[in-house]
Amino acid sequence: MKTFAITAALALLTSVVSAAPAPAPAPASGSAPYQVGITFIGAAEGRFTQYFFTNGYGSGIYNNLSVSKISNSGGATCYFYGVDGSFTVVPSGATVDVGPPQTQTYGYCYA
Repeated sequence: MKTFAITAALALLTSVVSAAPAPAPAPASGSAPYQVGITFIGAAEGRFTQYFFTNGYGSGIYNNLSVSKISNSGGATCYFYGVDGSFTVVPSGATVDVGPPQTQTYGYCYA
């Protein structure tokens, strides 16, 4: 009887352990999302830089500078939306005019 109880307990424990979900695989070396620096340029050379992930994850832009140009440091193509409806595409390594100049509200980038 004691042997039966031990065998049953081991069988139950084995089924519970094998039913547990497998742990998530560790990310491969170098697979972390990279970031690209974007500089927003306004009148009188007012500017600020914000970093965006290159995996398409969007980010809000919380600076009231009226932006007339957006400069991309390279590594991804980025897309930005302005408060007055502008949509600006900035290729990797390029500087692009925003027309008409306006505060930017949201952006995302893809490598």
